Amino acid sequence: MRPTITILASGTLGDVRPLAALGRGLRDAGYDVAVATHARFAPLVGSQGLALRCIEGNPSDLLLHDAAALTLDSGLMRGAIATLRYLRVAQAVYARLLDTAAAACHGSAVLIVSLASCWGQLIAHALGAPCIWAPLQPITPTTRFPSPLLPVTLRLGARARRLSYTAVELAAWLPWRTVLQRWRARAPGPRQTPLDPFALARQERAPFVYGFSPHVVPPPDDWPPHHIVTGYWFLDDPVERLAPEIEAFLAAGDPPIAIGFGSMGGRRPHDDAALALEALRLAQRRGILFGSAAAARLAAGCRNVLTVPHAPHRLLFPRVAAAVHHGGAGTTAASLRAGIPTITVPVGIDQPFWGARVAAIGAGPPPLLRRHGTPDRLAHAIATAVDDLIRVRAATIGRLIGAEDGITRAVEVISRVVR
Repeated sequence: MRPTITILASGTLGDVRPLAALGRGLRDAGYDVAVATHARFAPLVGSQGLALRCIEGNPSDLLLHDAAALTLDSGLMRGAIATLRYLRVAQAVYARLLDTAAAACHGSAVLIVSLASCWGQLIAHALGAPCIWAPLQPITPTTRFPSPLLPVTLRLGARARRLSYTAVELAAWLPWRTVLQRWRARAPGPRQTPLDPFALARQERAPFVYGFSPHVVPPPDDWPPHHIVTGYWFLDDPVERLAPEIEAFLAAGDPPIAIGFGSMGGRRPHDDAALALEALRLAQRRGILFGSAAAARLAAGCRNVLTVPHAPHRLLFPRVAAAVHHGGAGTTAASLRAGIPTITVPVGIDQPFWGARVAAIGAGPPPLLRRHGTPDRLAHAIATAVDDLIRVRAATIGRLIGAEDGITRAVEVISRVVR
């Protein structure tokens, strides 16, 4: 009987989709793979031929109801108050998440966790199973750059840059300390181990496979050798097609600007749509806007703008002039692979980091923080992004990423752990 690898995947679609791609790669390599995730991701998991183990309670869902939580987008004070409110409400959700995830992992030979499911390190330890980390953003301490998850962008010295990772690690698990203590009191296994999943991972020398490109973030020299950057994990569905209305719009004029703000954009769809529409007007560009019904109402009558609920990035991005988005890890990967200029409008979490990396490699202008976003600034960023120098550099980066095979590399690393 082959050992079962269980991938713990919590968070948003952007968190889960690359892990499903990794799971499919492991399945194709001959492993039995289960994905422990939330019910709304069942179609995604099933489409990859992976077993589904449902877990309950997704703290990320609570963020859609408060635009200020976990960001400084609405100001320091409001952001702090909203974050404290979120942490209070999320305690019960987090407890349900841990209980159901532990049950879903029973019988697993190996657990794979990401940043959004870092608590899975404790579950793996309780079950006596190896744990492999599969983050989508760099979380290993380094002196090269501060933690991508810092809530603000700061200029720090080498020592402070490394210490920033400790601060972020504490913020990631310490608010849930009571929940973790109660869970461990009921769980099997030793009690005298760290509650901090990051410290436990270091103690057990857990392997890290990073799902981003070394051409975007070169691995720092001071990372341990078992922390490996493999390349992006893309999930390409061969049956996906662009909707007829998108095809018609693309054929009707110059390549448009694609604009969308991801799941975090759902917090204030009216404001984001108004920003995008006015910026397109000022830039005198056609646009495809990913948006809700509110965005569609605002865009009604705009002949140069098509509003759609979604579209496969793999098929749309190579056919647009540039992409404007929130700078999430997955969307950034998609626009960079497409070889098009990328304009990021970050809200929070790791988005400013990816926006800064886009600018550092020359594939787009510096990020425009959402709280500073005005139509004229966004229009200027669009005009800057379609400059010949950026377009050439973006195309070069796209070819480099397209030549990678991050999933195969990650499977090779994981195979050394799974016997």
